[in-house]
Amino acid sequence: MEEKTLISEIEKSFESFNSSIGDIQKSYGKLWQQLGAYQDTQIVPREYLKEMAGNLAHEIRNPLGGIANFAHLLSDNQEIMQSSSLQGILQGIDRIDNIVENLIVFSKPVVLQTMNCNFSEIIHRAIENIKKEFKLDENKYAFSLHLPMNEIFLTLDSHLMLQGLQNILQNSVEFMPEGGEIKIAMVEKQRKNQIVLCISDQGQGLAEDNEEKPFYPFYTTKTNGMGLGLPTSRLILEKHGGKIHLKQNQHGITVTVILPGGR
Repeated sequence: MEEKTLISEIEKSFESFNSSIGDIQKSYGKLWQQLGAYQDTQIVPREYLKEMAGNLAHEIRNPLGGIANFAHLLSDNQEIMQSSSLQGILQGIDRIDNIVENLIVFSKPVVLQTMNCNFSEIIHRAIENIKKEFKLDENKYAFSLHLPMNEIFLTLDSHLMLQGLQNILQNSVEFMPEGGEIKIAMVEKQRKNQIVLCISDQGQGLAEDNEEKPFYPFYTTKTNGMGLGLPTSRLILEKHGGKIHLKQNQHGITVTVILPGGR
């Protein structure tokens, strides 16, 4: 089989797989809405959601693994690697793998593996990962950072915190398809022994009564989202003793993250 035909076949398989994920997400979203009728018994929906997320991760990861292995084998060929189609497939695989990571975190008890970490470095890594994952055009997207001059170390699970921050940044990028500025500001409140991180975008914003809805599991207004990014971020931050909330700003949304223990 010719190389171009191979790429075409993988592309068709990936598009079909991606479409199936969308259908699965809609089904799980409807099920979550039905479970919302049982909000008076919080334990039942939560346990169902964990089981749903675990099953969904399994449904996605198995076929994704086969497509990813085949695509990465083809990427060993430098000529094929230059193909925009293959680049798009590899980029899509990375994004879906991120969805699976969120599902896994959401479906299992979160156990932190903490150590003393430079929080500013984690923020920088999250930004670089998002730039790479979405292949952001620097002429369209700008990241404005306002971080303390002194290094701030926190006791964190660096892997999970990185995932939580990337989810927030991804949300901002996806709501600014035409580009814009993402402002990231960190303040150390020594009296309260807190670190406050604000991430502001220029996206479409939220209705006033919708500021809590993005944290509902499987809730999404995006056509290609699973609705677990921000819920997973909240889960990770709360496990660290922190908080997260959204607020409409003049141009879009501001996500405020509060973490204990600046020093």
